Order: sequence, then structure tokens, then C-alpha cells
Amino acid sequence: MSATPSAAAPQSASPTPGQASRFLAQATFGPTPADIDAVTRVGYAAWLDAQLAMPASQTHFDWLLQKQKNTEAFKGNGINAPLDSTLWRKFISAPDQVRTRVAFSLSEIFVLGVSSITASWPLFGAAGFMDLLAEHALGNYQDLLTAVTRNLSMGCMLTYRGNRKEDPKTGRHPDENYAREVMQLFSIGLLELEQDGTVRLVRGKPVETYTNADVQGLAKVFTGWDINGPETDVEFHRRPMALNNALHSMSEKRFLGAVIPPGTDGHLSLKRAMDVICAHPNVGPFIGMQLIQRMVTSNPSPAYVGRVSAVFNDDGKGRRGNLKAVVRAILLDPEARQPDLDSPYWGKVREPILRFSGWARAFGANSNNGEWAMPDTTDNTIRLAQSPLRSATVFNFFRPRYVPPVTELARRHLVAPELQITDETSIAGYLNFLAIYADRGWEDLQTSYTPEIALARDPDALVARVALLLAGDAFSQRTAASIAKAVATLPPDRPRDRVRAAIMLVAATPEYLVQK
Repeated sequence: MSATPSAAAPQSASPTPGQASRFLAQATFGPTPADIDAVTRVGYAAWLDAQLAMPASQTHFDWLLQKQKNTEAFKGNGINAPLDSTLWRKFISAPDQVRTRVAFSLSEIFVLGVSSITASWPLFGAAGFMDLLAEHALGNYQDLLTAVTRNLSMGCMLTYRGNRKEDPKTGRHPDENYAREVMQLFSIGLLELEQDGTVRLVRGKPVETYTNADVQGLAKVFTGWDINGPETDVEFHRRPMALNNALHSMSEKRFLGAVIPPGTDGHLSLKRAMDVICAHPNVGPFIGMQLIQRMVTSNPSPAYVGRVSAVFNDDGKGRRGNLKAVVRAILLDPEARQPDLDSPYWGKVREPILRFSGWARAFGANSNNGEWAMPDTTDNTIRLAQSPLRSATVFNFFRPRYVPPVTELARRHLVAPELQITDETSIAGYLNFLAIYADRGWEDLQTSYTPEIALARDPDALVARVALLLAGDAFSQRTAASIAKAVATLPPDRPRDRVRAAIMLVAATPEYLVQK
């Protein structure tokens, strides 16, 4: 079952502030007053097109170099605090918000964990990987998949760095890890799909997309690839892996109905493999569905997925895999812009990273010294239960098809990926973590709350502003009135306490925790 657009809610040429806020929660790391004003002034499409045309902002890699983190002190794994700083820096302050948000969404599909990088300066490896995703986030999908495949950090994560060809004498076979995951997680999934994302049935049964023989054949493609140059400085992390021909399998490679003849060069084998994988009809619905889930709603209708898949297959100019067109289609789709906000099938649990970035952007949090000091936020007891590029496995913090067991969601056949990391402990941890920042900031990350303090003597106006910035038009007047009543119990001569209370009470409500 899925959400359907509301026929009673036609899209207006000029969005309301509440509609603009909800749009920005999907397209960015959180609305700001300035962006809400801009969207209401120019409309969704014009604002989005300006973002899509914007060049990429300063890379994580260059920022780390600027901060002189390429020293021996940061060479080993576990010394990754600067990585958290630059990631949150861009989440909160980057002008190219749509590109940055899409890159983050892709990082939850093409998953990399910094602790898995078995090369010097892993923080630069992780930073370079996120830069790679940002570079290709609005480009061509095949270019993205090829770049991910040749990335050293991914080679470490999925153990095909230095992968050696088969040896009949010893019984050695190529490592199959990446061959399996590039199909299962990065491109076509486990089961054949219709273009609307539903599982294709043949004689009433699903059909698997690949076999173990396909994995074995494809694994030969990913032999011989390894670090490009010495580990004498961090720049090797920016270079794609190089091919060592002596380690590359020159035997025949069969997979997904394709055959690469024996003796084919490793570069040509990789190009052929990318061609075959990216031409598979599953890619559009498989990747499109996940991007919708990461940005808009967990349970899009088949029609919504079908429209996005159609754009992936052909952007209107005969181009396949144009991610800029796909992102535009996702965010401007009638189902995204005109949903039934009361439908139990619409929306998504707001993942913890986006809750925190939403607070920071809404209220102008900024680094007062440019260092952007932020901790690893993985801990579920005192922090967020999620931290960028720190997933322990390639399956992300949560699966796209996760169904909370023995719940109303399960009864309705709905998925809720983010609930995989949500429980009583993590909710309390998130609220305690946010309370510290909302109250007094942390180290150099501070906010003045000047506009909010100016409204503090009027609890209704204060709560209305907080609700607008955090939840848009998906926040009920009834809940807002209840929160305003609670805020009014605090003395008016304690304006900052009133502001903090309004923020924390809105941030704790289901109407905020579920992004509509």
C-alpha cells in the first residue's frame, strides 16, 4: 500500500511558507528562513534549477588540506575527528545544498565506513569518497558507478583492493565480495523489478536477478585493481585505483547474459561490465526507489516510482542515467508536492543526522572559529545513533526494506528503514544530545537565536516560527497550541529558556520526527 497525491490539494504557483519548508526538508539538510523566502518567491522549480546549476562547493579533501590534517599525527585509523568536522560543515553550511543532500543519500546506497579503509590517512580516503559522490551526484549514473568501483576506499571496504586472478594450481579464486555487492546493493538488487518498483512475477513467483555463476564470472573483472602510487602523501586517495595486469584475470568472463572474451584487457573488461550492469532494466526502479526513500517518503506509490524510473531511462533527450533529471523528477513529482499529509502511508521517519542538521540550519548554528568541532555521533545512548561514513557494514545503518516486526506498519505492509536504529534508548540519546546544543552550543558550534528571542514574549508566535522551520505545514495547530501553553509557563524574563523549550518540545513530537 502506498501514498497517493491528494486531488484536493492542487499545486500552487507560489508555495506557502509551510509548503516551502516541507520541500526544503526533502531537498536539503533543513530549511532556513532565507531559503523558505526564496522558494515562496520564485517557486519550487526555479529554486531547484538554480541549485542544480550550482557548482560544487569546497571539497572535504581540500578543507582537510587547508586545516593541515595531512600530517603523521592523522595517518592512522581512529584519528578521524576532522572527518566529522568537514562532513557536518557541509551539511550545515554548504551553499550547494541539493548536491550535498543527494551525495549524502548516495552514501547510504554506496556505503563506505571509514574504519574499513586499510590505507594511510583513512580520513582523507573517506573525505575523497564523499567528494566523489558529490562530483557525480548530479551527473551520469554509469560514471558514478565506475568511479565508485575504481575508488581505493571502496576497494578496501569490499576487499577487492589487490584482488588476484584465479590460480588452478592452488585452487585460488578471485574475491567475490564486490561482484556480489555491486549487483545486490549498488545497481540491480536481488529480484527482477517492474519499472514501477514492484517485484516482477513469472508464474506467480519472483525471479532472481543473478546467480552465483554470475558473481563468479563478474569477480574476474575486479582482479588486478590496487592503489595508484605510493602512500607518501594523501593525494593517492584522489586517484582511481590502477590496474596491475599481472594480477588481472585474462580468462573468459560470463555474467548477466554477457560474455567478455578471453584475453580482454582489464580496462576494457571493466568498461564492458559497467555497460552491462548499467543497462539492466532494474537500475532505474532500484536506484530511483531508494533515492525517493532517502529524500521524500518511505513508501512511494508504484506510479511515483514509475515516473522516476522513466526519467532515469530517458531524461527527455535520449540520455539514460541522468541523475540531475532524476533528482528533479523526485522532488517536483506531484506525489511529493501534493501529498495527503493525513495519510498513514505518506512520509518517512526523519533520520537522526537530518534531525540535527535541521536544527542547526533552522536556527543559524555556525562555527565561530571555522573548525566545526563535531564528535562521532554513532553512540545511541548519548548521541544520535548514526554518524556519517561510520556504518559498520555495507548495508548502512538501516535497510531500505526494513519492516519493524509486530507493528501496525508491518500489518499494513509498510517499510520504515530509519526505525531499524530507533528505540527508547536512541530517542532519549537524540533528545539529550540535541538539548545540549540547543541550550548552549558545543565548543565552536553556536547559535544566537536572535529572531526567536525577539518573539519569546509571545509563545504562540514563537512556537509557530519553530514549527515552520522544523516541520513546515505538516505540524498541527493543536500540537502547536499545546506546546505554546507549556512555553508560557516559563517566566517571560527568561527568553532563551522559552526558545529552548519550544525547540525541544517541537523536536520531540511525532509530527516532527516523521518527515511529511
